Amino acid sequence: MLITIYSCFTSLIIMMNKKRKMSEYWLISAPGDKTCQQTWETLNNVTSKQNSLSINYKFHIPDLKVGTLDQLVGLSDDLGKLDSFVDQVTHKVASYLGEVLEDQRDKLQENLMANN
Repeated sequence: MLITIYSCFTSLIIMMNKKRKMSEYWLISAPGDKTCQQTWETLNNVTSKQNSLSINYKFHIPDLKVGTLDQLVGLSDDLGKLDSFVDQVTHKVASYLGEVLEDQRDKLQENLMANN
């Protein structure tokens, strides 16, 4: 079963090959016509109706909550930096708290615990 996926802005066209027995999936970006519906009809006519090459399905792709892919990659990089920074600060606070509570080591674990 070959599934070919064509991107058309906010929807995918999924095509499954009827002749193959193995499951194989393809994600392909295809040039679109004026509308996504025209792209769908063109690909559907060529692959499923005329040639019986595949079974086609539409799949909606939601918009990214972040503007562009570049912004998303930038946020991902920032998140990695912030994660290591927060980890360092947390370890420093735990170390300082251990120094302050050196006489009360039994309360250290209790004071380091978040949300009970």
